[in-house]
Amino acid sequence: MNTPQQTESIRNLVENIDKENIVLPEFQRDFVWELRKTCDLFDSIVRDIFIGSIIYGKPTFEITVREIDIRPRKGKGSRRKLKITSFNKEEINQKSQTSNFRLILDGQQRVTSLYRALKGIDDIWFIAKNEVELKEEIKNKQFRERTLEEMLFEFSLQEDQDRLSIKISDAYEISKGGMFEDDIKESFFENLSFIAGMDEKETKENFRRYLIFCTKLGELFNSEVMLSYYLLNMDNEKFALFFERSNSKGVQLNFIDILAAKLYKGFNLRDKIDELEDKYPNHKFDREIIVRTIAYIVSNGKDIDRNYILSNLNYEHFNLYWNEVCEHYNQVLDFLFNENFIISQSWMPYENMVIPLIIFLRESNQKEFSQMNEWQFDFIKYWYWASIFSQRYSSGSNEAILQDSNVLKSIANGKKITDWVIFTRLKSQIVSYEDIYSYSRKANVIYKGILNLLNYEAKGLSDWNNSSKLTANKKLEDHHIFPKGYIKMKFQNDDQALSLIDCVANRTLIPKITNIKVGKKAPSQYLSEIKKSNAKLDITLKEHLVPIEIIEGLYDDFYTEFVEERSKLLFELIKNNVIDKEKKIIKEYYQAPKVKGNIKIFATYYKKRVDATFDIESQKVLFSGESHSVSSAANKAKFALTGKSNTSTNGWKFWKYLDDSGQEKFIDELRK
Repeated sequence: MNTPQQTESIRNLVENIDKENIVLPEFQRDFVWELRKTCDLFDSIVRDIFIGSIIYGKPTFEITVREIDIRPRKGKGSRRKLKITSFNKEEINQKSQTSNFRLILDGQQRVTSLYRALKGIDDIWFIAKNEVELKEEIKNKQFRERTLEEMLFEFSLQEDQDRLSIKISDAYEISKGGMFEDDIKESFFENLSFIAGMDEKETKENFRRYLIFCTKLGELFNSEVMLSYYLLNMDNEKFALFFERSNSKGVQLNFIDILAAKLYKGFNLRDKIDELEDKYPNHKFDREIIVRTIAYIVSNGKDIDRNYILSNLNYEHFNLYWNEVCEHYNQVLDFLFNENFIISQSWMPYENMVIPLIIFLRESNQKEFSQMNEWQFDFIKYWYWASIFSQRYSSGSNEAILQDSNVLKSIANGKKITDWVIFTRLKSQIVSYEDIYSYSRKANVIYKGILNLLNYEAKGLSDWNNSSKLTANKKLEDHHIFPKGYIKMKFQNDDQALSLIDCVANRTLIPKITNIKVGKKAPSQYLSEIKKSNAKLDITLKEHLVPIEIIEGLYDDFYTEFVEERSKLLFELIKNNVIDKEKKIIKEYYQAPKVKGNIKIFATYYKKRVDATFDIESQKVLFSGESHSVSSAANKAKFALTGKSNTSTNGWKFWKYLDDSGQEKFIDELRK
């Protein structure tokens, strides 16, 4: 249960940090506040300006934590490693119940700044106004009646020689009690440069003022309403969501960072990623891809979502599967580059499509793509391009990953696909050349897919500058074939032409053209200049499906006609690789489920399982000794599990069965 906003004292905060009841998740970013910001923080507190709420979390799962940063800012000890402690789930639960154990989810910089100032790690000084600097209405008050805000000159990083100064850490020590006035005077007050040269009377008066200031600062530290906070009891899912949605500044965190803190005791995820990138410097590796692949393996192809990963994966799983998955990940990237499926990783349409390919490789006997047969390769080629042009992974990608991993697992084992739904979800979103006009954003997967498909068809695109093949390590830009400046100038009154400036039909991937200035030049002009240094430019343009007549200037005055012609050429590519192959692929790779008679079915509800029998012919469910319709049986099952009868359920999406490959499917598949 999450508590409403509460308050606590600064003293309570510091004491709980000392007792290690308040700690940081291991993945939190480092303390970075400059000292000046700590002065501003105390200034806000004294002036009763809201400094924002601190958000604590009570975890319900194993996690690694680290101490608050108490290192000096420079010199000896400034670079030592912070103390790291790992707790299992049982230890976390015990600490939460007995010592109010909390993690700082939001407010680390403020909390650390307060702690360092009160403990004397950072020197922060309260500088008091001299009497003559006070407003008249304040002077008329008794000294004890004045507030800290009324007497504050500033918070500073050093003592003020001209004003009475109280170091925050000294005031905190004094506020603990147990010190005699003589001890306070000798240990703290007499060290102030402000009192140097004062006579006995002035010294006595300022010591009295010093004690009153310390008392008032002590009251500030002890005030139960000084800091506001929220305390969140969080499961894995909410814990991850909180960080993904709240860290809008600084380093963005996601659930993989929480997982890293969970695994830390037996597997250092960050170090392993660094090692991986050192081992394979030509590729970039996405932590989430590796983690979800391991989740697929551990769950036997059933679950890869965030909650499953945080709840079920442990460091033993990572020690067992990490090296194998990473090796396959590298092989998949090599395969995609070598077969020209991608021109560079930064232009890869769907990173998540790596996971099914890793699973395919893992299931293959030879563990190498070069050893797959033509039957397998033909399906992978179709699946890859059809997934992109159907935008299969644009939403609900976890479901697509699971389904496709199971499909490629079957293909790797020489088995046909029994899930008809897979084919219905691989239909191209591009059904005519005119559809290409609407794709103009490089973030769109079809936009990227078209540019990569060009590379695939050409078996590697060539550079316009010199006709050499483009390589993965070249920095590529989606170059405007008709320059933007030229279109805006030449076709300024043509709304259709202006709307198609960024259309993918006017783009192609090449390194930046550095030997000429394109600017507002006509295509024929800048391409003719390139041709002077690259006699094979005509051949190169054909690879990029750019009509070579463009060099002669035949399209200079006809931009929309150029877009139409190139869109037709691009559509033909999509048609050849996806649309026209659909029927043949279905005929070759689909096999209707061999299910007849009665089959065992099951369902899970509120984490409880219930079993029944389904008669395929009559489409009736036998549950608790009685025959029911599919949906009626689902309602009966829910009532049996929860005692609640006010439910209405689509039974076809409630009951499941195991197919020939052992995968869970809704019985809705059987009626299709």
